Parts: sequence; C-alpha cells; structure tokens
Amino acid sequence: MLNSEICKEISSRLAGAAVGVREGEGGGLLSALSGLDCGIKFTDAAPDCAAYIFGGEGAFDARLAEGKPYVVVAENAEEAAKTFACAVQAGEYGREEWLLSVIEVLAGEFPLAAVNIDIPEWMRFLPQENSALSELIARVRAVAPKAAKCCQAGEYASLTEGAEYWTAEISVNLSYASGVATVTCTPRDGIFFDMLSELAGDKIEGEFSLMRYVRSAAEAKKCYSKVRDALDCARVNGYGIVSPSAEDLSYEQPQVVRQGGSVGIKLKASAPAYHIIRVDVSGEVSPIMGEASQSENIVKNMMNQFATDAEEAWNTDVFGKSLRAMVQEGLSSKVSSLQEETRIKLRKAVTRMANEGKGGIICIIL
Repeated sequence: MLNSEICKEISSRLAGAAVGVREGEGGGLLSALSGLDCGIKFTDAAPDCAAYIFGGEGAFDARLAEGKPYVVVAENAEEAAKTFACAVQAGEYGREEWLLSVIEVLAGEFPLAAVNIDIPEWMRFLPQENSALSELIARVRAVAPKAAKCCQAGEYASLTEGAEYWTAEISVNLSYASGVATVTCTPRDGIFFDMLSELAGDKIEGEFSLMRYVRSAAEAKKCYSKVRDALDCARVNGYGIVSPSAEDLSYEQPQVVRQGGSVGIKLKASAPAYHIIRVDVSGEVSPIMGEASQSENIVKNMMNQFATDAEEAWNTDVFGKSLRAMVQEGLSSKVSSLQEETRIKLRKAVTRMANEGKGGIICIIL
C-alpha cells in the first residue's frame, strides 16, 4: 500500500480529529506536515488530539502520549527506541517521502480493532470443538496478545505454520481506516472427508460413502420429522401425540349395514398413533465416605467446590466413579424399572381411552 493511501485511511479513522505535533529544538516539523496534501489535520500538541508526533530533542511528553497512538522522531532511532519503548522514525526533515513515512509509522501505532479469520464457507457449519477449528482457535489465542497494534498484524502471517489441518499459506489484509485485519486461512487438501467423518461419527472416505451417509441421514430425518412436533410438545407440556399419516392407514373391507328399512355402508380404517409422555425421573446417591471426621472434611471440600464450579464438582471421583456417573446410573435403573407387563397394560388403557373413552376414569394400582 502506498503511503498516500495510508494517509487517506488514517484520515478516515481520525474522522476530523487532529494529530498533535510537539517539537523540540530546531522546529519546522509541524509546518512541514501541515504542508502535505494528505487530508490529515496537524496542530500544536494538546490533550484533545487523537494521536501525536514528537519531534526533536526534549519533545516527548509522557502525559500526552498515555493511551494514544504516537511516534517519536529522532536522529538516533535505535537509541530513542530503547529510551521511549515506542515506534521511532529517524529524523530527515523536509522531504515529502520521509514525512509520509512518519505518518505510515504513526498509522501502525493505532489499535488493532478486530481480526477477522476467513475460512472456507463449508467449515462454518462445523462445531467449535471440531479438531481443525480447535487447532486454529488455539493458535489465534496464542497470537492475539502479541498483536494489539496495526503494525503488529503481521504476527498472524505465521498463524498456521506447522499446523496439522492448515497450510502455511496465510493472507493478511489490514484496513487502517477501520483497524480491522482479515486473515485468510486455507485448510490442507484432503481434510474435507476427515471433517465430515468427525462430524457424522461415521467413516466417510469418498463420494460413495458420502452418498450412502446422506441417504441414511435423509431417511432418519424423514422419520424424525414425524415425531419432532410431538417430542417438542412433550418436552414443554409433558404429553405429545404423533398423528397417523396417510401411508400408515390400514383399510378394512367395507360392510353393509341394515337398520330397519335403511341400508348403509360401514367403512373402517386403523392406523398407529404414538403417545409420548414425559416422565420426570429423579435419582440420588448418598455415598458413605468413612469415619465422621474424614467425611466432614471431604463433604466440606465438595460443597466448596460446588459453590465455585458446580459443573466440575460433578466430576469428583468417589470410590472409582464420578458423582455424575453415580446419579446417571440411578436414573437409568429407574427408567427401566417399569415391568413389561405394566407397560402392556398401560398401552391398552391409553388405547381404550383414545377409541372409547370420553372423560372416563382410569384407576392405576401400584
């Protein structure tokens, strides 16, 4: 990018605010910068300036510089960089190219507002815990603390160097006007089917296995669509019904019905309907952890852990099993405790209610 283009972008980012210039011995820097036709307003350094350029011996003012982008112009740039720990430009007053380079260095000192990581569109459907995305996110988190300024956006150029799922080819584009860097990452060849396999939980090695899986998923989706609304209803209200579809209907032979002098026809059809009932099962465990003194200390530690990180506390190991596993086992045993005979009777009762009952009473004896 040409220096003149950077000037336009910095002018846009300043949005009319001025760059303060504070000069030391010699002077002439403010007038030289003001003479540039770059769209940036330069003025004597004041607290309300958006950025600062300090030029000459004794010009630096730490109070003005605090929290603002700034650059120091000095004859001995290396020594000044050590002294002020900031961006430094060697002093060559007067030349337009040099003045533009000062502005370019100042542009690099503006904060990096955001970093957009551009990945192939198909990868945006992958969950965050996916191995390729997890690898990339971990690397972004490692680089981010090193790239707080626009001039440090180049740190992302080595983002995927040595990565398992990404090529080392990185494109970093920076907009000084917005302070946004766009980093384009390219996945390695051949990982598309690996990511599909990871997402599907099934081995997908090529087009044949992909088509097989898609067909299977389409059939599963079709079946699930029949019960989805009933399942959602049961989740919210406790009871959901899957109504029969046209292909489920079974038609019986029509029958002639005579009543007095009239003749009619009786048409009958049957179809399965599925009633989904939400049963709230509760379970509990109360492990005995030894003597009273030992138990009290263990329980106290566990309660403190629940107060600070309840999710992690459920993973506490007790007698070779986590608390979470113990509770889940208790729930599973209750879920399967309903005997087969009881299930059959319950099904028959609901069937009679659906076909015959209108406000009837059912008595269930446990």
